[in-house]
Amino acid sequence: MKISRVLLATKTTLMDVGRSMHATQPLKRLLDAGDPLVADEEPGHRKTVETISVVKRTLEQAGIEVTHARRRNNVSKKFDLVIAVGGDGTVLDIARFIRNTPLLAVNSSPSTSFGHFCATTSEGFPSLLELVLSDRKQPASLTRAFVTIDGRRHPQPALNDVLFANVVPSATSRYVITVAGVSETHKSSGVWISTAAGSTGAMLSAGGSIQDLQDTRLQYLVREPFGCRPDSIRYRLVSGMLGDEGIVLQSRMIRSGVYLDGRRTAVPVDFGSRITVTPDGPPLLLFR
Repeated sequence: MKISRVLLATKTTLMDVGRSMHATQPLKRLLDAGDPLVADEEPGHRKTVETISVVKRTLEQAGIEVTHARRRNNVSKKFDLVIAVGGDGTVLDIARFIRNTPLLAVNSSPSTSFGHFCATTSEGFPSLLELVLSDRKQPASLTRAFVTIDGRRHPQPALNDVLFANVVPSATSRYVITVAGVSETHKSSGVWISTAAGSTGAMLSAGGSIQDLQDTRLQYLVREPFGCRPDSIRYRLVSGMLGDEGIVLQSRMIRSGVYLDGRRTAVPVDFGSRITVTPDGPPLLLFR
């Protein structure tokens, strides 16, 4: 593929935060004292800085124009490729703004950063870039989910998962759930909806199933459904795979929300609002 301009999105480490104006005094004190609570942050930070340097130098040596951004940045058509240096959090942060531009992720510090979406490390980046530039490596197409609330589609797709729940974590979530034309009124701790890419994350931890990465279906799982025990199932719609029509959730809560890819996007939901989650978001082109 023809690559002349690259957007480089990089991880903000805890050390970066601790040295910024946004740091809290307790965090500064812990970092300055080398407290055991943050003892592994300095080595991870140094490795991340080193990885960013390797990636920038390799791109520049290849004659590629690099625009460096700290995670959040709109990705316009002027970029031929987005490179994320960090872990899965960095990928999820920048992927929200990507539509058709391919993404390549480099794990900045494998010993401290989880990189399910990462294709390589600093050591392997030069050879991987050569494969990409020579068209010997192609990106995979990952399904993403769109959220529609009362007929209005949220502009950012979800790569991993969507959580619908009360805004108070300890409060009961009340809603009407509809799957394939069947509806039930529920009380629970909320509902997870995940893509195949996100099926190994929170969905798996909550008891869901791992999907093949090329599976275009979404799956859903009700968290801690009220009154459900292995010997006495109260609801029918507690988990399963979803068709193209997705899932519909109608809120029966004064304060609820839809959360896309964890903490990254929170959308408030009114009492009576209808939330539809479907697998028709623009696929993410990700080098694996």
